[in-house]
Amino acid sequence: MIVPDDGTRATGLLRARLGVVLASVTEEWHWHQGRPTGLTVFWLHFAGNPVVEFSGCGELLLLAEAAPRPSYDMGEHGEGRVGPAREPSLLAGFVGSRLRDAALIRGYSTEPLVGGVLLRFDTGDLAVSSSGDEWVIARDALPPDATPYHRIEARTITGALTRSF
Repeated sequence: MIVPDDGTRATGLLRARLGVVLASVTEEWHWHQGRPTGLTVFWLHFAGNPVVEFSGCGELLLLAEAAPRPSYDMGEHGEGRVGPAREPSLLAGFVGSRLRDAALIRGYSTEPLVGGVLLRFDTGDLAVSSSGDEWVIARDALPPDATPYHRIEARTITGALTRSF
C-alpha cells in the first residue's frame, strides 16, 4: 500500500541528516535484453544514519529508512541490478558532500503531496522528483520542462527562503 507524504515524513528524514556527509549512493536499474532501461529506486547513505530509500509512484516521492535490496531476476521482463552509483550519475557526484538544507517539491496533484526534494549540499544543489513513474534528477534546479508539474516550496526545512538556493 502506498501512503502519500504530506511533507512530514520527508522533512523528518532529511532534518535528521542535516550537517551529515553523504557517504555513498546505491542505485537500482531495470535492465532488459542486456541494456539499462531506467533508474527505478536509489538509496542515499548518510554517515552514521539509517539509509534513506527514494522511490517514486507516479508523481509521488516516497522516502523511507530501508536498506538496499539485492539484484533480482524478472525472467522475460529483465532484471533489477542494484549497485553503487558511479559517474556519470548525478547522484554519484554528491558523494562526500555535506547536506546543508532541503526544500520539498510538490508534485502535480490536487492535494499538496511531496513529489520531490531539492537537496542543498555544500558542493551544490540536487533536485530529485518523480514524474510519471520516471525520475527527474538535475543539478542546481529543476529543468524548465519539469516546472509546470512541480513546485518548490517557498521555505526550506530549516526555514530559509528558497530564493537563496
